[in-house]
Amino acid sequence: MHKRFTWIALICLLLLAFSTTALAEEERPSGQYFSLVNENFDIIHQTAMQVYPGDTYIAADNSKYLVTEIKGNTARCIYQGKEPMPEISDISQTQANILNQSIPALNPGEKPTIAVYHTHSDESYVPNDGKESIDGNGGIYDVGAAFVTKLESMGFNVDYNKENHNPHDVNAYNRSRKTAMGLMKKVPAAIIDVHRDAVPPGEYQANVQGQDVTKVKLVVGRSNPTMKTNMEFAKNLKAVMDKKAPGLSDGIFIGKGSYNQDLSPRAMLIEVGAHTNDKVAAEKGVKLFADILPSVLGLTPTTGANVGTNEPAQKPVSPNNQKAGTTILIILVVVGAVIGGFFMLNRGSTSK
Repeated sequence: MHKRFTWIALICLLLLAFSTTALAEEERPSGQYFSLVNENFDIIHQTAMQVYPGDTYIAADNSKYLVTEIKGNTARCIYQGKEPMPEISDISQTQANILNQSIPALNPGEKPTIAVYHTHSDESYVPNDGKESIDGNGGIYDVGAAFVTKLESMGFNVDYNKENHNPHDVNAYNRSRKTAMGLMKKVPAAIIDVHRDAVPPGEYQANVQGQDVTKVKLVVGRSNPTMKTNMEFAKNLKAVMDKKAPGLSDGIFIGKGSYNQDLSPRAMLIEVGAHTNDKVAAEKGVKLFADILPSVLGLTPTTGANVGTNEPAQKPVSPNNQKAGTTILIILVVVGAVIGGFFMLNRGSTSK
């Protein structure tokens, strides 16, 4: 009897772990958002994403804050110093292999692929779209299209999946996982899930390179086995943003969820403005973000007639990463073993 309860407890713990991750990926109800405050109760960030103790926010100036307590819509944080960022002496020579992971080697003239999709298909921009949510055809698709067009103009192949993952609920990432796994079959150089936040406009408003744009925030899930490499990717993206487009970054949020980033060390969720921001400004912001990807991924950008004749600045040094698939297989084996063991034990007890 004691062994039976042990097996039941293990199964419950596994189910709890999966459900907790899903809840962590949920967002605040419409009109509600978290304010992250420092020890002096100064607001350092606002977000509609779920925030939990243990989450971390790296601000635009690289100040690092750890969330220690949640009270209502306020997340109390403690300052942890400046987060070290990669030294980038020459942006054009920044290489993807600094992540110690790689995409498959490219042949001369071959273009790397960027995968793009939207977990939250309804997200929209009130000033332009008239409301914050449009079922299955939100204004976020216009921002995604601007991103894709810019990437293509610089010599990337882009695999843009416009699948509708509504409703916008706790299971949205479970539904978009199928899309992301399909996109990963082509082993893209990076896979980007494009979102917008839901906070007052001031959080994301900026003027960068003389343009009124929205800032771009990077989001890393801490509940996945590739978190370390996802984080390295985010830090390199931010470092290049800070040098090439100062003022564009709204920092890096490291949250409790997974956001399907276990599928690739170069999976990234980006928040392009908020529902209160101008969509045209968001489109301009995401184009500036697109500008920094060639440097991070080791591609020399080209335009016009030369598109399609790029060579990567340096070929990756190792074969493609298989860690994500291996991790998923291990999880399935463990769950299967636990359930199988429970039924075998139960069968043995019944036969006595």
